Amino acid sequence: MADALRTDLPGIGRYRRLAAVDVADPKLTGVERFTRSRWLWTSIVVMLMGVGGLVRMYAILSPDTKVENGTIPGLNSDALWTAEGYAFPTLAVWTVVFLLIDRWRPQRWLMWALALFWGGSIAAYLSLVVNSWAATRLSIDANGNQLAGARAAIYVAPFVEEFFKATVLFLVAFLYRRRLTSKLSLISLAGLSAVGFAFTENIVYYARALVYGSMTASTGDVTAAVASLVQMRGLWTSFGHPLFTSMTAIGLAIGLRSRAKVTRVLAPVAGYLVAALMHMSFNTVASLFPDGNQKLIYFSVALPILAGVVFYAIMQVFREGRLIRNRLADYVMAGWLPDSYPYLFSKTYRRVWMLVMSPWWGNVIATYTLQRSVTELAYLRDQITRGTVDASGLWRERELLFAIRDLKAAGGIDDGRGLRPYLPRRKRYATNWAPPSYPGPAGLVGQLPAPAPAGVPAPLGSAPTYSVVDPTWGPPRS
Repeated sequence: MADALRTDLPGIGRYRRLAAVDVADPKLTGVERFTRSRWLWTSIVVMLMGVGGLVRMYAILSPDTKVENGTIPGLNSDALWTAEGYAFPTLAVWTVVFLLIDRWRPQRWLMWALALFWGGSIAAYLSLVVNSWAATRLSIDANGNQLAGARAAIYVAPFVEEFFKATVLFLVAFLYRRRLTSKLSLISLAGLSAVGFAFTENIVYYARALVYGSMTASTGDVTAAVASLVQMRGLWTSFGHPLFTSMTAIGLAIGLRSRAKVTRVLAPVAGYLVAALMHMSFNTVASLFPDGNQKLIYFSVALPILAGVVFYAIMQVFREGRLIRNRLADYVMAGWLPDSYPYLFSKTYRRVWMLVMSPWWGNVIATYTLQRSVTELAYLRDQITRGTVDASGLWRERELLFAIRDLKAAGGIDDGRGLRPYLPRRKRYATNWAPPSYPGPAGLVGQLPAPAPAGVPAPLGSAPTYSVVDPTWGPPRS
């Protein structure tokens, strides 16, 4: 059994990587682990591709386009910067929402940033290129504004945009599958990608309204038109892209957590098709229906669907808490964890209270790492019981149990009950101290010990003491 759990045997590293439970080689230095990290090079490639995509988008959208009826002005830098100010509040609010969703085992900040940047740069650029090419083949508009046609918005854009927004999810699943342990994590990444995509798309729409309006209307009309567009896209329909892409995330999560090969393939495909069909329905209503019917469909169909997805996400939060409690109970029954862990680490407020108390009673970093290790252990146990992780999970399981023990010794708090913050107190020193007045050697007043009280024997090893001589004492008189 000991040989079976050794991590330095030949081929173990490759076996663990194939099972998505690999860890860093402890023999490597910090610099070597950093330079060999797959996420470092993935981030560099994604950043370069994203910057290149944004530059290409600007090159496509900024020049004027000549058409039969005249010239369509391009998007200048002033309009783009003004539009960015209009689009940023929507980005900020939805980003915070999707970061808060991923609460039990949050992803790394780098993964969040990559998902957001992917949607706002790479997905937006590739969607623009493919949509423009498809619209040209359909010949939907003779005046050059190809993307404004209804057929492209209904039959082309939904499938193209949902595909490129969700590509980052499959990239993460391919590179770091063991991190995608719950539907909440995938919904968070999908929402961030969609929010980034919507941010870039809103900038383009707002900038077009500013440029076109400034050439055909007065300043007041332009302001009112842009304000109306911002209210519609930035507020009332801002949930559209995150809602659609979340369907693909749910399908992918079902596939990753299933043991059946058919489900692993069909669940992500079904999620993608649901996302594209919902996007298609949304664009159909926006393109073909009059305003009165749009409001009716919005309040009778769109908002109930949104409420259902929100309710589903809330239920997933409670379900993940129960999953952590049940899986940690397996280790309690085996005697490897204290019996309080299933209760303490499955309650959000208990975990938060541990972190709040850690500056006073422990170590903040050790407490945070301890919580992540315990949560990862619970999800790993769930994957082992489901059969999606084979015997390679035993190595990671042992490492996590040892890490929990070491983190507790390093100051990690695993029970915050009864702990309260306190203010640091300065040590007080007595100011009215006076030396004893017993007689002693010359120049050393009070350094000799005081005489012992009557009837109390002197301590062993101390100097002998004598009673006071009575001057009237003498032999008895006859």
